[in-house]
Amino acid sequence: MQPGLPERARFLKIVVGAVLLWGLAGGTAGCTNGPSPAQGYSSFGALDTIASSAAPRDSALALLGRMRRAAFDSAFARLDAYGVTRQVRTEQLDTTGATTAVRTLTVRYPAGAAAGTVQRADSVGTFGRGGLFSGITPRQQPRARPPNLAAQALADQPAYLAPRTQEAYRYALRPGSLWDGTPVLVVEAKARAEGRGADQSIRYARLTIDRASHELVGLTTTRISRILLFQEQSQVTIRLRPGPSGQEATAWVPHLTRVRALVNVPFRAPRQFRTVSSYYEYAQ
Repeated sequence: MQPGLPERARFLKIVVGAVLLWGLAGGTAGCTNGPSPAQGYSSFGALDTIASSAAPRDSALALLGRMRRAAFDSAFARLDAYGVTRQVRTEQLDTTGATTAVRTLTVRYPAGAAAGTVQRADSVGTFGRGGLFSGITPRQQPRARPPNLAAQALADQPAYLAPRTQEAYRYALRPGSLWDGTPVLVVEAKARAEGRGADQSIRYARLTIDRASHELVGLTTTRISRILLFQEQSQVTIRLRPGPSGQEATAWVPHLTRVRALVNVPFRAPRQFRTVSSYYEYAQ
């Protein structure tokens, strides 16, 4: 079942707004009390890959049925309780895939503060402004805390989780671990090329689930859809990490977000953006 027009329009607004606003001033990131900095975005991978799996389909579906979302849904809200550094890198690409503009931004947010202090900002090239995107994205200050991307990227019941549409997908299940060795289980869902799968706008999803608590701690979603005159292809990745030492095990916080988007409209060249944000130096 295809999502309705309001939902798809909302997702396009999310992707474009994320890239052009909280990404336009952004850059790559480093980390001192956690994993090493994100090195670009080379690990996005293909849009429609799915790992082979020896686990039966029922095992993957059973795990999804036990999955908890409390940590994922509250991760960005928890940011207010910490001092944290956010570093973002955004690139604009031309139709050949060559980078035409890059912007980086590093902001330090004190605990409880609504806005942070810009520690570093750099840019090369010129980003396109106005026109198509100016009317569909809200205004946001680069120093403001980031929006709750987790709540925006995961609907209450996306097609790959809804029992009535799960037959439209293939599933794979495999073990894995986070950067700090935390054991996880990874479920992949890929829309089938035939039948109801061909109608799904969400083409691929990868869910990372903490093995001990069954909490969702990572998500990648690939979407390809048409909205009126727009055609968008996008991929959003969110990765969480445990909070600073001394916090309860369920205090998951953002570690990394990645967005890439390709938007086509009539009579205009396609516009493509890629951005990666890292969160590090957590402190209370």
